[in-house]
Amino acid sequence: RKEISVVLGASGSGKTTLLRNLIGLLRPQEGDVFCFGDDISTMDEKKLNSFRTRIGVLFQNGALLNSVSVFDNVRIPLEQHTNLPRPVIDAMVHTKLALVELADSGSALPAELSGGMRKRAGLARAIALDPELLLCDEPSSGLDPLTSAALDSLLVSLRDTLGVTMIIISHDIASVRRIADRVFF
Repeated sequence: RKEISVVLGASGSGKTTLLRNLIGLLRPQEGDVFCFGDDISTMDEKKLNSFRTRIGVLFQNGALLNSVSVFDNVRIPLEQHTNLPRPVIDAMVHTKLALVELADSGSALPAELSGGMRKRAGLARAIALDPELLLCDEPSSGLDPLTSAALDSLLVSLRDTLGVTMIIISHDIASVRRIADRVFF
């Protein structure tokens, strides 16, 4: 808990497939997948959806909806998975955007953002529900070295600030050296 574990391997070695098994998007051909003490490989859809509210996922491409603002992208999980009043949701979205250094970019569309900003917007959405576990698929992929280092610093800061456990899929050795408490190869 409260550590950053990195799954390191070459492109095409199955890292993203492992991540998909961890969130129940794929079922293992053999064996079991346990998270928070529960076997997610045997959960029905209702239990799996409840389980997924306890984790945040930063997908490799950010997976933002291009037709809505960054603010609305971050708002989506809060609207879908809570019964909070709109003013509370809006305050939480502002907080999450500030945590990822996008406080002034909420009204922008994803296409108007740089690659690093899109990753941070996806990260804000991934932490919207205050997850216990944050899964990141190649967070530094496609970023220049300076932006990648800044994102790594942000991930470490979020771990320390929010106390969130992270599993990060990567093949970037420099990034791994900056952020990892544990490395699985």
